[in-house]
Amino acid sequence: MIANNYFSEDEDLQLIFNQLLDWDSIIKETEGEGFFDHQTFVKTNNPRYEMAPSTKEEALELYTSSLDAMGDFFGNDVSQKSQTMDRNELKYSNGKVIFPKETIEIYEKFRNTGLMAYSLSREAGGLAFPATVGALYAMLMARADVAFCMTTTLLNLAQIVDRFGTPEQVETYATKAATGECLFAMSLTEPDYGSDLNNVRTVAVKQEDGSYRLTGTKRFISQGCGLGDHPALLLTLARTGKSEGGARGLSVFIVKSEDVFVAGIEKKMGIHASPTCEIVYDNTYGEILGEEGLGLTRYTAGMTNFMRLVSASGGCGGGAAAYFECVKYANERKQFGKPIGEIPAVAEMIHKIKRETNAMRLLTLETARVIDMYQHHQIRMEKVGKEDREIRKDEKVKYWSTLASTLTPMAKYYSSEEGHKCTNLAVQVFGGAGYTEDYDISRMFRDSRINTIYEGTSQIHVRIATGAILAGMAGDGNFRKYLNSLKAEIPTPSSFLLEQERVLEESIRVMRNIQEEVRKETVAENLMIQMTRYICSLLYEKSIPKITDPKLSEIWKKDCHAYVIDSAAIAQSSLYRIQNFG
Repeated sequence: MIANNYFSEDEDLQLIFNQLLDWDSIIKETEGEGFFDHQTFVKTNNPRYEMAPSTKEEALELYTSSLDAMGDFFGNDVSQKSQTMDRNELKYSNGKVIFPKETIEIYEKFRNTGLMAYSLSREAGGLAFPATVGALYAMLMARADVAFCMTTTLLNLAQIVDRFGTPEQVETYATKAATGECLFAMSLTEPDYGSDLNNVRTVAVKQEDGSYRLTGTKRFISQGCGLGDHPALLLTLARTGKSEGGARGLSVFIVKSEDVFVAGIEKKMGIHASPTCEIVYDNTYGEILGEEGLGLTRYTAGMTNFMRLVSASGGCGGGAAAYFECVKYANERKQFGKPIGEIPAVAEMIHKIKRETNAMRLLTLETARVIDMYQHHQIRMEKVGKEDREIRKDEKVKYWSTLASTLTPMAKYYSSEEGHKCTNLAVQVFGGAGYTEDYDISRMFRDSRINTIYEGTSQIHVRIATGAILAGMAGDGNFRKYLNSLKAEIPTPSSFLLEQERVLEESIRVMRNIQEEVRKETVAENLMIQMTRYICSLLYEKSIPKITDPKLSEIWKKDCHAYVIDSAAIAQSSLYRIQNFG
């Protein structure tokens, strides 16, 4: 793979970071108007708060320097180990997962950077970065190595303990994740119940001392075994009480990987360096997180929203990796007396990867911004003991969380699907060489495929988002207002953007008139495709006036123009299917 700084040497990512992101509002919402964590440091001199910024300029400098360090580490260190870690794979023996030495070495080196715990609060020893910075982190990590990216992003699930755990649990568990001493895993899926979490069958029985004993089996648990000498803490969804089904009887438990039996690991198409475990609980000790019965409706929701954003970011990272590797190869590989990058058909494939990658980035970072607009405020309300009912009624939380619940499945769907398409195009650019294991591109293609499956399949996210889209676009619905606010920032919308809008409105009208639920669900993905590409087109077109560099502005105008033409054509074909399918 190309070795350089994946942040500072990516011209488009630099442009997005420096000119297109609304740092004023993101920093204000993350740090608070009074820069609360800095005030805590002034009052207590607690070293965990020492890096907390006191001004917008300090915050932006902190984010920039950390992303530069992350880009350097993943671009120059992790990327150069990716192929080796993939080929050496993992071994399983009698309940133990054995990692290649390269994985253990790179993990220990990463621990020393201090960059791991980007989503944890400073109270727990983390960096407390905005979701926007976390998304950028994941983009850099996924470009270098999807499997190792999973290790680090899963570790940041400790934020759930940080947010909902007791002070003792925060100090015992979350702070260890901040240093990489332990890892985290989501232990939700069961052999017979994948995304159907309402029907989880693992049982937790309360003991006289207040602890719980869990019995059951979980499958497809990424990093459930820990890594080397570092154990994992399994955030386990299990059934409490007498309820036989449904969400009300489900709770989340903290379970140590040393206390479960790893029955095996999956042999997978890709992400070979990431262990996917089957976990057996046999009267296993667990500590409840928060309250009984809120496991699915409150705590798991926090985990899945975080991982959806990570998955969306992973699609962006995969697209960027495909683009840069293709540019390098196409400039070096000669056919018919010239570099293949000069052949129009090949050049168009590379240009398509580039514009799709930037569209994914814009959508993912916009989704992260929406999360930042309410999440930190909500957590501060929780920390001072506000009741759930009062928090839910808060206007800021209500408005932005509703938008986030619509955008997160859309970003996850679009970026994971398009990210895989980008790596597919990249294999084509490489030709026969891309189909061999001689180049990293074949691994990138294999690894990108998982993104459309884990954290909920694309079809699950279509189902989640469709209802929200139809409701939010009714009359003066919030989602319609949100889209109109994006459009208002575009001085002169293109005819192709307006065409998408017209076709989208017609598709929504037709969808509302479909009476048969089976037919509606069958064609729903067409509406999802239209809506995600329309939002990306809005974000693309509103970005152009903000670009100050004439050369980059011209490049982005051409990419944007090609993107909205593609999107208008796709919208028409999607409408045709909605009108006529079935």
